[in-house]
Amino acid sequence: MQTYPEYPMSEHQQLENILKQLKEVVERESKRHQMDAHLNMSTLSLLEEEIIPLLENELNYVPSDEEMGYSGEPPLTANEMHNMAWIQHRELRS
Repeated sequence: MQTYPEYPMSEHQQLENILKQLKEVVERESKRHQMDAHLNMSTLSLLEEEIIPLLENELNYVPSDEEMGYSGEPPLTANEMHNMAWIQHRELRS
């Protein structure tokens, strides 16, 4: 039987697992009666209103083209550069 080496989870995957666990904690805690709660209301509120949304935003963040260093028009292909050079060449020769 072939065994595969274990690959460690990336940090991003670990954070996604933590986020999932936090959501599960909030869900379980929300179902409990207030007298049976394991977390106080301020901690639960902090998780629901701040920590989970902030973590979701960070994990789902997609940088814009400007942030990635791309700005203006996309780069030209070799064919486009060749065609532009040929047109310029013909204009100079006429």
